[in-house]
Amino acid sequence: KAVVSTQSGHYGRGMRDLRIFRIFEGTNDILKLFVALNGVQDIGKKLKSAGTMGAMMGLMKNKFLPAAPLKCNVHSDLAPSVDMLRGDISKFSVSVSEQVIKHKKNIISQQVLLNRVADVAILLQSMASVISRSNNMAEKGDTGEIVLANAWCAESHQKIKILLDEMGDSEITKVDEAVLAVGRMGLDANGYLAKSPIGC
Repeated sequence: KAVVSTQSGHYGRGMRDLRIFRIFEGTNDILKLFVALNGVQDIGKKLKSAGTMGAMMGLMKNKFLPAAPLKCNVHSDLAPSVDMLRGDISKFSVSVSEQVIKHKKNIISQQVLLNRVADVAILLQSMASVISRSNNMAEKGDTGEIVLANAWCAESHQKIKILLDEMGDSEITKVDEAVLAVGRMGLDANGYLAKSPIGC
């Protein structure tokens, strides 16, 4: 029988990389959860201080009135991206407020939902950063990054729309519950549910 050494060569390096990727991914998931929980905690405090009726009125106002303009001076070619960012921030605020009102304190156990909240927050931050950088470059006479910024913001806008739609879609919620149920069963079984792919 051949003996494969994992200490050197491409195979060993690949195995080490796989181990570190698991650590990085786990850290990334924890940080995303931290971002989401901080965000919903702030919204929860504001809703609590406003009271039930005040919270509902504020939610209705944000949902049906146009978003307030962002106070910023940007290159005119970046205006469509700024408008997308402004609209996405407003919709995100409404969606998260609705989820906090719906789940109340139990929102901390809604990990799939919180993952979506974090994904949207990260996309919004990236849009703002890209707009800021390309505007800085444009002020120095280099407008070459504006096309890239607009492309990034348009793509992020589409991703945000999908994530926000999923947050409010009861059918998606049912799928999430099914996936979580499988996860809980695997956790209880301390491993894979299917012992063998051929049923033996």
